[in-house]
Amino acid sequence: MLIVFCTCQQLHCVYSAKEAVFKSDNISTISILKDVLTKEATRKKVQLDISCEVSEESVVHALQLLHPRLGAQLMLAKQVSLIDALRELSSHESDTSFLSPEYQYILDNADDLQAQYRKQPCHLERLYGMITDLYIDKYKFKGINVKSRVPQLLEILDNYGNLNIQHLTNFFQAQ
Repeated sequence: MLIVFCTCQQLHCVYSAKEAVFKSDNISTISILKDVLTKEATRKKVQLDISCEVSEESVVHALQLLHPRLGAQLMLAKQVSLIDALRELSSHESDTSFLSPEYQYILDNADDLQAQYRKQPCHLERLYGMITDLYIDKYKFKGINVKSRVPQLLEILDNYGNLNIQHLTNFFQAQ
Protein backbone atom coordinates (compact mmCIF):
# COMPACT_ATOMS: atom_id res chain seq x y z
CA MET A 1 0.00 0.00 0.00
CA LEU A 2 1.28 3.46 -0.93
CA ILE A 3 -0.16 6.58 0.68
CA VAL A 4 0.76 9.97 -0.69
CA PHE A 5 0.26 13.31 1.06
CA CYS A 6 1.35 16.57 -0.50
CA THR A 7 1.77 18.94 2.43
CA CYS A 8 5.42 19.56 3.29
CA GLN A 9 8.27 21.50 1.66
CA GLN A 10 10.39 18.63 0.39
CA LEU A 11 10.12 14.98 -0.52
CA HIS A 12 9.78 13.00 2.68
CA CYS A 13 9.88 9.20 2.50
CA VAL A 14 9.00 6.69 5.20
CA TYR A 15 8.95 3.06 4.23
CA SER A 16 8.89 -0.44 5.63
CA ALA A 17 8.68 -3.91 4.13
CA LYS A 18 5.12 -3.58 2.85
CA GLU A 19 4.32 0.11 2.98
CA ALA A 20 5.77 3.44 1.90
CA VAL A 21 4.54 6.95 2.60
CA PHE A 22 5.75 9.86 0.48
CA LYS A 23 5.02 13.50 1.28
CA SER A 24 5.84 16.56 -0.80
CA ASP A 25 4.61 20.07 -1.37
CA ASN A 26 4.86 19.51 -5.11
CA ILE A 27 2.30 17.26 -6.75
CA SER A 28 4.57 16.87 -9.77
CA THR A 29 7.24 15.27 -7.58
CA ILE A 30 4.69 12.75 -6.36
CA SER A 31 3.39 12.19 -9.90
CA ILE A 32 6.88 11.38 -11.18
CA LEU A 33 7.51 9.10 -8.21
CA LYS A 34 4.20 7.31 -8.74
CA ASP A 35 4.94 6.80 -12.45
CA VAL A 36 8.42 5.40 -11.72
CA LEU A 37 7.14 3.07 -8.99
CA THR A 38 4.29 1.87 -11.21
CA LYS A 39 6.65 1.26 -14.14
CA GLU A 40 9.10 -0.67 -11.94
CA ALA A 41 6.31 -2.70 -10.34
CA THR A 42 4.94 -3.58 -13.78
CA ARG A 43 8.41 -4.52 -15.02
CA LYS A 44 8.95 -6.78 -11.99
CA LYS A 45 5.34 -8.02 -12.06
CA VAL A 46 4.70 -6.78 -8.52
CA GLN A 47 1.20 -5.77 -7.41
CA LEU A 48 1.01 -2.24 -6.00
CA ASP A 49 -1.89 -0.65 -4.18
CA ILE A 50 -1.46 3.10 -4.58
CA SER A 51 -3.65 5.65 -2.89
CA CYS A 52 -3.14 9.38 -2.97
CA GLU A 53 -4.37 12.25 -0.87
CA VAL A 54 -3.72 15.60 -2.46
CA SER A 55 -3.98 18.74 -0.40
CA GLU A 56 -5.31 21.71 -2.36
CA GLU A 57 -3.10 23.93 -0.19
CA SER A 58 0.00 22.19 -1.54
CA VAL A 59 -0.76 23.45 -5.05
CA VAL A 60 -1.25 27.01 -3.82
CA HIS A 61 1.92 26.69 -1.75
CA ALA A 62 3.92 25.50 -4.78
CA LEU A 63 2.60 28.42 -6.84
CA GLN A 64 3.56 30.84 -4.07
CA LEU A 65 7.08 29.40 -4.04
CA LEU A 66 7.36 29.86 -7.81
CA HIS A 67 5.79 33.34 -7.83
CA PRO A 68 8.90 35.44 -7.02
CA ARG A 69 11.07 33.52 -9.48
CA LEU A 70 8.48 33.80 -12.24
CA GLY A 71 8.02 37.52 -11.64
CA ALA A 72 11.77 38.15 -11.66
CA GLN A 73 12.34 36.15 -14.85
CA LEU A 74 9.46 37.84 -16.65
CA MET A 75 10.77 41.25 -15.60
CA LEU A 76 14.27 40.39 -16.82
CA ALA A 77 12.91 39.12 -20.16
CA LYS A 78 10.84 42.30 -20.56
CA GLN A 79 13.82 44.51 -19.74
CA VAL A 80 16.08 42.68 -22.19
CA SER A 81 13.44 42.94 -24.92
CA LEU A 82 13.45 46.74 -24.54
CA ILE A 83 17.21 47.24 -24.72
CA ASP A 84 17.56 47.52 -28.52
CA ALA A 85 14.71 50.02 -28.81
CA LEU A 86 16.04 52.12 -25.93
CA ARG A 87 19.56 52.09 -27.38
CA GLU A 88 18.18 53.13 -30.77
CA LEU A 89 16.27 55.97 -29.13
CA SER A 90 19.29 57.11 -27.12
CA SER A 91 21.48 57.11 -30.23
CA HIS A 92 19.19 59.75 -31.78
CA GLU A 93 18.73 61.83 -28.62
CA SER A 94 21.47 63.75 -26.87
CA ASP A 95 19.46 63.92 -23.65
CA THR A 96 17.50 60.89 -22.41
CA SER A 97 16.41 62.42 -19.13
CA PHE A 98 12.81 62.35 -20.40
CA LEU A 99 12.83 58.56 -20.06
CA SER A 100 11.07 57.01 -17.08
CA PRO A 101 13.30 55.79 -14.24
CA GLU A 102 12.59 52.19 -15.31
CA TYR A 103 13.73 52.83 -18.90
CA GLN A 104 16.73 54.80 -17.68
CA TYR A 105 17.69 51.86 -15.45
CA ILE A 106 17.40 49.45 -18.39
CA LEU A 107 19.54 51.67 -20.58
CA ASP A 108 22.16 52.23 -17.88
CA ASN A 109 22.37 48.52 -17.02
CA ALA A 110 21.80 47.00 -20.45
CA ASP A 111 25.02 45.00 -20.58
CA ASP A 112 24.50 43.54 -17.12
CA LEU A 113 20.87 42.67 -17.87
CA GLN A 114 21.84 40.93 -21.11
CA ALA A 115 24.62 39.02 -19.39
CA GLN A 116 22.26 37.94 -16.64
CA TYR A 117 19.70 36.84 -19.23
CA ARG A 118 22.33 34.88 -21.21
CA LYS A 119 23.39 33.00 -18.06
CA GLN A 120 19.89 31.57 -17.70
CA PRO A 121 18.42 31.43 -21.20
CA CYS A 122 15.95 28.65 -20.49
CA HIS A 123 15.02 29.59 -16.94
CA LEU A 124 11.69 31.15 -17.87
CA GLU A 125 10.80 28.17 -20.07
CA ARG A 126 11.60 25.82 -17.19
CA LEU A 127 9.36 27.78 -14.85
CA TYR A 128 6.55 27.64 -17.42
CA GLY A 129 7.15 23.89 -17.70
CA MET A 130 7.05 23.41 -13.94
CA ILE A 131 3.80 25.35 -13.62
CA THR A 132 2.26 23.53 -16.58
CA ASP A 133 3.28 20.15 -15.11
CA LEU A 134 1.86 21.18 -11.73
CA TYR A 135 -1.46 22.04 -13.38
CA ILE A 136 -1.64 18.82 -15.41
CA ASP A 137 -0.57 16.67 -12.45
CA LYS A 138 -3.09 18.27 -10.10
CA TYR A 139 -5.95 17.20 -12.32
CA LYS A 140 -4.33 13.90 -13.30
CA PHE A 141 -4.71 12.82 -9.67
CA LYS A 142 -8.41 13.66 -9.98
CA GLY A 143 -8.69 11.64 -13.19
CA ILE A 144 -9.25 14.74 -15.35
CA ASN A 145 -7.29 15.48 -18.53
CA VAL A 146 -6.73 19.24 -18.76
CA LYS A 147 -4.12 19.31 -21.54
CA SER A 148 -6.59 21.18 -23.77
CA ARG A 149 -6.51 24.07 -21.26
CA VAL A 150 -2.71 24.42 -21.31
CA PRO A 151 -2.80 27.18 -23.99
CA GLN A 152 -5.00 29.25 -21.64
CA LEU A 153 -2.51 28.66 -18.83
CA LEU A 154 0.38 29.74 -21.06
CA GLU A 155 -1.54 32.90 -21.96
CA ILE A 156 -1.96 33.69 -18.26
CA LEU A 157 1.76 33.11 -17.74
CA ASP A 158 2.65 35.35 -20.70
CA ASN A 159 0.53 38.12 -19.15
CA TYR A 160 1.69 37.39 -15.60
CA GLY A 161 3.49 40.70 -15.30
CA ASN A 162 0.17 42.50 -15.79
CA LEU A 163 -1.71 40.15 -13.46
CA ASN A 164 -1.03 38.76 -10.02
CA ILE A 165 -0.70 35.36 -8.42
CA GLN A 166 -4.42 35.29 -7.63
CA HIS A 167 -5.28 35.06 -11.35
CA LEU A 168 -3.01 32.03 -11.68
CA THR A 169 -4.38 30.45 -8.49
CA ASN A 170 -7.95 31.01 -9.71
CA PHE A 171 -7.14 29.28 -12.99
CA PHE A 172 -5.71 26.31 -11.11
CA GLN A 173 -8.87 26.03 -9.02
CA ALA A 174 -11.32 26.22 -11.94
CA GLN A 175 -11.94 23.11 -14.00
